[in-house]
Amino acid sequence: MVAARLGPMTPLRAVFLDIGDTVMRPNPSWEHIYAIAFEEHGVDVELEQLHSALRAAYHHGGWGFEGGFEASEETSFRRTVEIDQAAIAELGIGPMPESFFRRLSELFMLVSNWHVFPDVMPALDALKQRGLKIGAVSNWVWQLPELMHSLELVSQFDFIAASARVGFEKPHPRIFRYALEQAGVRPDGAVHVGDHLDADVAGAQSVGIGAVLIDRRERFTADDVPPGVPLIRSLAELVPIVDARLARASA
Repeated sequence: MVAARLGPMTPLRAVFLDIGDTVMRPNPSWEHIYAIAFEEHGVDVELEQLHSALRAAYHHGGWGFEGGFEASEETSFRRTVEIDQAAIAELGIGPMPESFFRRLSELFMLVSNWHVFPDVMPALDALKQRGLKIGAVSNWVWQLPELMHSLELVSQFDFIAASARVGFEKPHPRIFRYALEQAGVRPDGAVHVGDHLDADVAGAQSVGIGAVLIDRRERFTADDVPPGVPLIRSLAELVPIVDARLARASA
């Protein structure tokens, strides 16, 4: 469903995509992968409680940094451990040893633990056919480029802006400005698609980038979305929005 059209009439040059719950999701879920590591360390967890704790800890898919941070693999890992330990503590478990978190990192790099939504590749092909730059702009740990390579997604993107490697996370303007620099476009020539109202919609709009909210889990209605922001349920719905924008700009 589309709540509204994108407003600007300037030519569209680039589309930025969030990754988690936009392009792919853990298979079968975040909590199931955590549960594997817990089981290997002799700890039983209740999946529903673990789901709630993790969602609360990573409320917009990031680490909660308001400002910048050191863009390094170690910083990425340590901040993840810190947040996970806090979430686990809410369940009355832990603290867990470092081996638990190293194992988690390994599990999240396994191709079998990820599901790429079936509408993704056709949509990316369509965007490329229209000559658009495509960028991944995601709050993610250091290994996102390697994971996307393993999932055979890298070739579909012109660049990957993982927050851990940029040093800023959504909704901070700097990660969006970094994406604009990588794409070589002005803010009014780009659209960002993601599943968070704060990190993706508000973050993109803060620098003048058009936003599209994708909601694969039917959490939102049109009334929840800011005026002028399309609400879609799959990336298949993005292509007509892009085509309408291109047609209006060329009219």
